[in-house]
Amino acid sequence: MAGKFLGMVMTPLDVQVEGLDAVMDRIAATGATAISTGRGVSREAARGSGHRVPPLDIDGHDRVFDRPVWGKRELMLESFAIDRPAMTLYEATPYQPGWRDLPAGVDAEVPDRLVEDARRRGWEVYVSASPLSVPGLADGDQMRWPDGSAPDPARRVARQGCPSAPDVRAYAVARVLDTVRASAPVNGVCLDWVEYTTYLLEDHFACIGPHSLRHAEELGYDAGRMARDVTALWDWLHRLDGAALERAIAVRDSPSRLVDLLVTHPGWLDFLSFKRDVVCGLYADIRTALDEDGHADVRLIANGWAPPFNRSSGMDYGALAATVQVVRPKMYTFHWSAMPRWYGETLLNWNPGLGERAVLDAVKRCFDLRDDNGAPTLADYHIPGPDEDHPVHARTFRDRVQEVVGQVDGRCPVMPLAHGYRPAEQWKRKLAILRDCDIDGLWVQRYCYLSDEKLGILGDIWR
Repeated sequence: MAGKFLGMVMTPLDVQVEGLDAVMDRIAATGATAISTGRGVSREAARGSGHRVPPLDIDGHDRVFDRPVWGKRELMLESFAIDRPAMTLYEATPYQPGWRDLPAGVDAEVPDRLVEDARRRGWEVYVSASPLSVPGLADGDQMRWPDGSAPDPARRVARQGCPSAPDVRAYAVARVLDTVRASAPVNGVCLDWVEYTTYLLEDHFACIGPHSLRHAEELGYDAGRMARDVTALWDWLHRLDGAALERAIAVRDSPSRLVDLLVTHPGWLDFLSFKRDVVCGLYADIRTALDEDGHADVRLIANGWAPPFNRSSGMDYGALAATVQVVRPKMYTFHWSAMPRWYGETLLNWNPGLGERAVLDAVKRCFDLRDDNGAPTLADYHIPGPDEDHPVHARTFRDRVQEVVGQVDGRCPVMPLAHGYRPAEQWKRKLAILRDCDIDGLWVQRYCYLSDEKLGILGDIWR
């Protein structure tokens, strides 16, 4: 295993809670030689305020940290950036990041101290940004489904704006530049949710609003054909019966049926290609902005959905390999564990006459979320508690990672982002599978989800 890169995602909060030396020594013991961190500090929120950590991600009420935060495995936090935004960067967009003065008693020097310590140890240092998560998003800049409706904010994980909206794109570029300037010098910036995401079935249809249709025409697509075929699939999914479910599975299992479907409805293939072009174009704009701002040496790292979801999210790793310096497909099985229910509930709401088991079987087969549950119910699929096994077959780790390796074909490093939230024994199996994949290294998300036992497992397998 010697020679394969290992990086750890961590936050200043970890240091606030456990102390600098303790955190960094534990990370060092795993063999990691890089960290990805942030530029904020936190405190426990007063009752009725703040944000929940870990985040719910729709309905993950059972998800908790492995490592307690001030004695609690879940709590409400207030977070504060330590760097004032460079407002001149945002002159091309009405959106601006918020700023609050740091309260007394919160140590604003923690982020700088942990970076200094990492440098002293000879580690690389990365920062992260989610630039499509726009503050105060205007209604006209939201994603749109084919029926014209906007996503329910309560069921959005990333809450991105439409990436074709000019003001959203301008904010995204400015936000990355602002982050890198404030953090300099850094080895790289890791971008999350610069894609359409596919947490819910509806997400596959984003975005078909006015900004997207205009952008599609500018990129040379027939926006009318694209909208018609995307809407046709949306409408078909609202009037399913048992036979239709069987046909969907048959298409998934038969290349000839799939080719016939795409020939009959070329606008859907246009839609997937359009989303690829939007995402790749935004990454290219960010890369250009970094280069022109004197940050050509800062690596651009792309987090994204793993196959088969990445095609619909716009995260075409093969196309991105010409622009970014590392791709990080996300191995987040706690999301995969809930997606059969999330997708199934949507289909059952649209088609109340369908059977629950038939819908779940179809979802699991069509989206490669298979498990050993032969009699599934919606209640079986949720974001697991800390000691619950994640049901998706372990082989999917290798299948999905190797597919990304094939898409990239050696043009840039592939370093999966492996989430540590899972029981220790499953964590051990997951790492062993990833270790033997044809990857260039591994990033682990995140220190607070790794007990001492799981940190030890990571060191034993990866060193």
